[in-house]
Amino acid sequence: MIKIIAIDEKSPYLDKVIKLGDANNKTLGFLAKGTFHGFAIKKQVLVALDNQNNFLGYLLYGINQKGKFAYIVHLCIETSQRGKGIAKALVNELKKITQDVEGIRVRCRRDYEARKVWPKLGFCAISEMPGRSKHGSTLTIWWFDHGHPTLFTLADEQRIRSKLTVVIDANIFYELQGTPQSANEKESQSLLADWLNVELCLTSEIYNEIDRREDEIERKREKKIADTSFVRLHSPDDEFQKNCEQLRPLFPKNMSTSDESDLRQLAHSIAAQMLFFVTRDKALLKKSDKIYDNFGMHIISPEYLIIHQDELMREAEYQPVQFGQIKIERVHSQQISLLENEFLNLQWKTKAQFKQQLQPYLTEPHTFDVKTVQHAGKLMALVIYGRKNPHELEIPVIRLVPNSLSATLARYLVLSTVSESSSEKRVMTKVTNSGLSNEVMDALAENGFVSVNNHWLKANLPIVETAKALASRLSSLNNDLPQASQYFQKLIEAIEATKPNNILLDIERSLWPAKITDIDIPTFIVPIQSDWAMQLFDYKIASQDLFGGVPSLILNVENVYYRASRPSLSAPARILWYVSKGKGHYQGASAIRACSYLDEIVIDKPKLLYSRFKRLGVYEWKDVLNQAKGNLDQEIMAFRFSKTEVFNHPIHLNELQEFWKKPFGKNFQIQQPTHISNQLFFHLYKMGVKTKNGR
Repeated sequence: MIKIIAIDEKSPYLDKVIKLGDANNKTLGFLAKGTFHGFAIKKQVLVALDNQNNFLGYLLYGINQKGKFAYIVHLCIETSQRGKGIAKALVNELKKITQDVEGIRVRCRRDYEARKVWPKLGFCAISEMPGRSKHGSTLTIWWFDHGHPTLFTLADEQRIRSKLTVVIDANIFYELQGTPQSANEKESQSLLADWLNVELCLTSEIYNEIDRREDEIERKREKKIADTSFVRLHSPDDEFQKNCEQLRPLFPKNMSTSDESDLRQLAHSIAAQMLFFVTRDKALLKKSDKIYDNFGMHIISPEYLIIHQDELMREAEYQPVQFGQIKIERVHSQQISLLENEFLNLQWKTKAQFKQQLQPYLTEPHTFDVKTVQHAGKLMALVIYGRKNPHELEIPVIRLVPNSLSATLARYLVLSTVSESSSEKRVMTKVTNSGLSNEVMDALAENGFVSVNNHWLKANLPIVETAKALASRLSSLNNDLPQASQYFQKLIEAIEATKPNNILLDIERSLWPAKITDIDIPTFIVPIQSDWAMQLFDYKIASQDLFGGVPSLILNVENVYYRASRPSLSAPARILWYVSKGKGHYQGASAIRACSYLDEIVIDKPKLLYSRFKRLGVYEWKDVLNQAKGNLDQEIMAFRFSKTEVFNHPIHLNELQEFWKKPFGKNFQIQQPTHISNQLFFHLYKMGVKTKNGR
């Protein structure tokens, strides 16, 4: 085990430091004894020791006069101890004790073997300068960035906010420069097309790739391009180091310099929470499934990015597959202090202001629910539900702790709030929280909310009726909710002016869970085994499973389901889910348990379907391949569905028999998706949800 300590001028180890430094002064540069003492007085000499306190090596550093960055003067390890991770341990300790400065700088001659060490320690080669050698040596300036926000990083964040953000590897970076000659270069240069709404990013490893170029003029030119034409990602060092270790088994035992660089590129990208890494490197593309399964990042080609830009943009906004189980619980007064650190500066600037706003809600527990959302023990969100008005569910506070999954959580919270409001027979959900995050506002707009007088409103009517009856109902609501009259009037005008199915369906979805009966789209009953229903949408079944609880995909607002056969299905459509027993024999199976919108049907080979839809659902590659009976060339079906309602009153097999005999002339048996009439669909739907006009 390696122990790192900071020594002063009285330490018995200082003489060993000076002796080792003098022995290596040809490469380190000469330092007078007094200089070593000067750094020791400031405790800027770190010493590495083994378990018996034997001296192994040292690191000598300083802080520049303005206190902006640290710089390494010497890093030297005893010859017999090199290659044992001692240099890394010393540098990691320096990283810890200099976290308040911008970063760490070190200068190293290009012709020294030591220059190969710095990339492995997380440094990047940012520039170069002439050395003092008589032979005209060149010094490389290596930099480790602590990642503190600057005007430049804030500008980069602004640039990528509305675009699909991807990392490109070094080869594509090089191919984007100059006139394309080969087909490969043309494929890469297509990423620069004006119509492509993509922000191309680089990790700091690009500077190390450039630094290996022999031509000094080319190095300077390419570094300038990297600095000025691309967003450079910032990745936490602890995450980067952890990712390097976890990625290592995916690379050859004896890695080349190129392999090491590829590994660091991926590690930085994952640490920066990027979803897409673009490359033409066949070896990396072959690792795509393993990288995705372990880290949630796609490795894709430029061609794939261009063809699937819209789908990838959707994935960047919505990442349900990365969520594990979540915990939602009420907050008590004594827990306020636990929330302060996470939410100060997001809306409340002082602790007093935070307590002042939350306390009234906590003192009225019968009117307000104050809840936190946690994932893996970390606080993710704070939401308050108000029930003063019997006709509406009010959300006076909805705040997210910013992270890469905020957009997904925002969509889930918004949809589940609407579902809760509707299940309580309230006709309106109202968000009154000012200063909402972009993720929450996007989720509100996506789910049919409109901004009226600084509030976000949405009607969520638990009804099944014609468009004309719905317009009449909205008109009558003006008396109960006069503050929303303008919103209701716009809905009424849209319904009365609309005839095409697709427009009426958009209106219905915005009023979800309302159902408009005179929209003529297909309706189906789709069988699904309880094991899959539990994972995809049915939290009531999942609660029976030891590993269910809150199911892993409870946050999904859309999902995908695979089938081996090709029943006659079309989209858009409405579907009822018949949950069969499956292998788990869960209580509540053999019943219609939920309803969804069928949004898209795709038939293709399993590999292509899995690549396209693996962000949605719990299916692993082996599950998808199993649907094709292990045949990679066998086409199977995937269909994407959304806005699933789990029924309060599942319709069990004995009840279904009663309705099945008349239209079909036989007992209820279903093994394939089966088309049913709209009349039967709405009858079954009303039984399942017990709507106001469906009893």
